[in-house]
Amino acid sequence: MNEKHTFLVDENLLGLVRWLRMMGFDAASFKALSDDELLKIAYHQKRILLTKDRLFFARMPENLGYLVQSEEPEDQLVEVLKHYRIMPDENALSRCFKCNTPIEEIDRDKVKDKVDAKTFSIYQSFFWCPHCQKVYWEGSHFSKMQNKVEEVRKACKFDE
Repeated sequence: MNEKHTFLVDENLLGLVRWLRMMGFDAASFKALSDDELLKIAYHQKRILLTKDRLFFARMPENLGYLVQSEEPEDQLVEVLKHYRIMPDENALSRCFKCNTPIEEIDRDKVKDKVDAKTFSIYQSFFWCPHCQKVYWEGSHFSKMQNKVEEVRKACKFDE
């Protein structure tokens, strides 16, 4: 289960946040917070602080964070998962990409006014974020995301 690996991502790695959430990880991000504020949040919430800022990383207490080397968000994801030897699991695609809240299945009739008529007529199952109210469904993009999760799993195979 991914619940024991929670992340705080600084504003230098905002592209990584969406990838972590797609894989089912609790990944928080805040814009315009000072380094000290980020350190406090990471410490008190027991989050792994991810950064690309070498000077910031050098000031961090030992084992509080990780200095990401890769440039592209997908590569950053694989780098972080390999470093911590964690694998996306059954929680993949279970968090709101927008606000990080776990999504929940919702009665189809409750989303009728929240999605366009064509989407409502095609799909039977809907999910929503109870925090930001974003609605999700298993459209054509869903299989693409499932394939991406599988690609990341393969890329994260560990040498024993």
